[in-house]
Amino acid sequence: MRPLPALGFAVVAVVGATALLTACRNALPTTSFLHKRAAPESKSTSDARHRFDHALHAEVLAAQGQTCADCHRFDVIIETGEPALASDISARALHPGGAACHYCHGPGETKMATAPGTCTTCHTNLLPLRPTDHDVSWIRVHASVAQAQPGQCENCHKQSECIYCHETRDTIQTIVHDRNFLYFHSIEARANPMQCGSCHREDYCIRCHQQGKPEVRQ
Repeated sequence: MRPLPALGFAVVAVVGATALLTACRNALPTTSFLHKRAAPESKSTSDARHRFDHALHAEVLAAQGQTCADCHRFDVIIETGEPALASDISARALHPGGAACHYCHGPGETKMATAPGTCTTCHTNLLPLRPTDHDVSWIRVHASVAQAQPGQCENCHKQSECIYCHETRDTIQTIVHDRNFLYFHSIEARANPMQCGSCHREDYCIRCHQQGKPEVRQ
């Protein structure tokens, strides 16, 4: 039997490695290292538009002297014979957008005292509201931003959320990871050890490995 040439051996090795990785992905729990990221959620904020209640706002807006024309435009001419298309264009043209809502509800000098300022009052999908600076290394750099502009963080987060995260980051309590992450964390720790340091102190890892079990705080 002739030995496989070098190229043939390389092909066999690649195929074998691919098969092994596929088997691992199917057998092991879902982790960001072994599995592809889930598809991003919708970026639409239409959920807030559909939750607007004219009857609820009528008395308040009337007291402020606001009329329909202050929020809606009526100067759009729609020329189409398709009823569905005309309805869609009309709805989009008349929708005032978030600026009109945020004038009373959002943070700022124009906010009304009686207008709720919590995002979830109108929004059920908070992903479109996530600031763009949160997407890259935000866990590592958010401390300096929070110290410089604490009011900016409080637009979305309660102070208790910060306290909870910082007090439980080096405990067995699961905040970010899957419940079984303890048994497979070494894979991600070896692939990207700097990522672990974004939340955990080095002495926490050392204590855990020396004791043979995670530290549990009561």
